[in-house]
Amino acid sequence: MPISNTSRYFGLSVFKAAGADQVWRPTLAMRPPSPPPPGAGMVRHVLSGDETIEYLAFRHFGSSDSWWRIAEANPMRFPTDWKPGMVVNIPSPGDVGRVVRTRRF
Repeated sequence: MPISNTSRYFGLSVFKAAGADQVWRPTLAMRPPSPPPPGAGMVRHVLSGDETIEYLAFRHFGSSDSWWRIAEANPMRFPTDWKPGMVVNIPSPGDVGRVVRTRRF
């Protein structure tokens, strides 16, 4: 899986790990999930067909590079093991790009 240089995972070491099917795949070290901002909502989505985490990120956030936001909202599920019929959480797209100013001028 290529990692964009704008990703928060860019520069992390890639290592091999066995999946539930005992197939070894390249993977990244996990970062602890950051807490959602106050008032952030979640959408529960039932997977269908060949939906991937990148597709859902593009559909909900406008960029497949935002896949990590969906991964953080589903910490107990490995994104490449998702199957049709599973329910995943998708963070509210309204918080993407939100800027909170704390300094007064």
